Amino acid sequence: MSSHSESATKGTILVVDDVPDNLRVLSALLTHEGYTVRKVLNGKLALKAVQAAPPDLVLLDIRMADMDGYEVCQQLKVMPHMREIPIIFLSALNGVFDKVKAFQVGGADYIAKPFHVEEVLARVEHQLTIQTLQRQLYQYSLDLEAQVATRTAQLQLAFDFEATLKRITDRVRDSLDETQILQVAVQELAIAVDVRSCNAALYDLEQHSATVQYEYAASLTPIQGRVLNMNNFTEGYHQLLHGQYFQFCSLLPNSHRGRVVMLACPIVDDQRVLGDLWLVNPSEYAFTEQDIRLVQQVANQCAIALRQARLYQTLQTQVTELEQLNHLKDDFLSTVSHELRTPMANIKMALHMLEISLKAADPSPATATSIVPEVPQPEDVEKKPKPRSSNVDRYLKILQDECQREIDLITDLLDLNRLDGDIEPLILTAVALEPWVQSLTKPFVDRAHSQQQRLQFDIAPDLPPLFTEQSYLERILAELLNNACKYTPTGESIVVAASVVAAEEAETPKAIDTLHISVTNTGVEIPLSEQSRIFDKFYRIPKHDPWQQGGTGLGLALVKKLTERLGASLTVESIKGKTTFTVQIPLSSSTVPELQDIDRQSSTSTTIN
Repeated sequence: MSSHSESATKGTILVVDDVPDNLRVLSALLTHEGYTVRKVLNGKLALKAVQAAPPDLVLLDIRMADMDGYEVCQQLKVMPHMREIPIIFLSALNGVFDKVKAFQVGGADYIAKPFHVEEVLARVEHQLTIQTLQRQLYQYSLDLEAQVATRTAQLQLAFDFEATLKRITDRVRDSLDETQILQVAVQELAIAVDVRSCNAALYDLEQHSATVQYEYAASLTPIQGRVLNMNNFTEGYHQLLHGQYFQFCSLLPNSHRGRVVMLACPIVDDQRVLGDLWLVNPSEYAFTEQDIRLVQQVANQCAIALRQARLYQTLQTQVTELEQLNHLKDDFLSTVSHELRTPMANIKMALHMLEISLKAADPSPATATSIVPEVPQPEDVEKKPKPRSSNVDRYLKILQDECQREIDLITDLLDLNRLDGDIEPLILTAVALEPWVQSLTKPFVDRAHSQQQRLQFDIAPDLPPLFTEQSYLERILAELLNNACKYTPTGESIVVAASVVAAEEAETPKAIDTLHISVTNTGVEIPLSEQSRIFDKFYRIPKHDPWQQGGTGLGLALVKKLTERLGASLTVESIKGKTTFTVQIPLSSSTVPELQDIDRQSSTSTTIN
């Protein structure tokens, strides 16, 4: 508050007393101690002196003619800039009431007259020390508030930065379209940094060109779609191609943009530079470190998003090509199967006719009726044909088996192709399960007996009729039984089971009653690593065919397709030397479209026994 430097004096003191002798004594005393002293004779002059140049301390007499010290103190304490000045009262009044009133009106201390020099100096120094400490504390408070405000502003800036970056990152990474990625990045950057223009370009390094994919221009002429030749600005693109950003101010006005300041930042992934981001503002503007950091982070996110988009496009192209190849493969298999079916049927017919001809030309000795052989005459020996070799029968059997195998393969391929097309409507009938299972499995009973296998049945009583496509269900069970007979070793068992699992026993929500038809064979186990592949076309588990009967490799794939066509599911469980295939058929008309009107048709459906 003092107009004098505190380094030259210990402080400025205003002495107020209407007795000149008191003023001289106090002035001499305080000046001798290094204080700057100002003197006034009454209260009105004291108020003017304080307003003109506020002192560090006031020594104020109470008894004065025109205005006493109490009133002077009260007026000083209502002045905003004067109320902090400490006031020490000097008075001959030594009563308790006078001292209390002095403190009530705002006095800091009280010295009774006649005063002692040591007391005056001690009390003055004490109040000035308090004043100095209060000023320091106030300054510290101001400094602390400034630091808090600065730190708060920094934290807010960091929060805004992170929020802006997250918003841009989320929008950029949500898209797999290159144009959309760059458009979002440019728009968000232009708004966040508040620039006149922002654009993004992609590089063609072979052509040494940069094509502006998108530009946000608030007041400048847009250059979206323009192809820029890198050779026209080699210094700048040299830095960008090396992954370095830069900003500059044009010395000469641009014909389209005038004099502007520009910030350029490369879009770089871990392999190469993909493009760049440019921000444009008036020439008097300078991009801050925060602006540059935000642009760099957005450029990094753009690089990641662009790489993902390009990988996605590559994968989509590969998927499309694979789908086309798969269609070509299916078309090829369908065509080949159709073309092979007729010649294979002819071959089978020819083999059958050959077998009949061989039997007619060489009757079996077992059919001869004569017990005593006739003695052949010489002419009869010459006319009798030679007996048929046993190799001929074996070769004929091989031809027949292989012919049938190829016919089965062709039939399976055609069935799979038809199921893939999903063009054949279901013909629904009601099937009585217990007699149907017994009838279908009769051929497998003899086959299992001949291979010393045990074929058993576990059919629950009172199974409800099943409305389904009977031919599909027969094919499913026949294929599963054929596999079981093929892969079950001698002495092991095959079990065909059927039961209904009630809805309340199921683990899934909104469950319905389900019919479970399963085929279990013992003595064989499918490795866990193979279980996910057994339904693939042409896949066979290596070294799992004890009877060496072979197959087309399409049986389980066909079963899977047929099951799905019926709106059912197929599961496999193979543990502890036992393998179980289970077909789960929901007992609801909602699973198959053709069953939606089954309730109206059930009265006319035929039960198949």
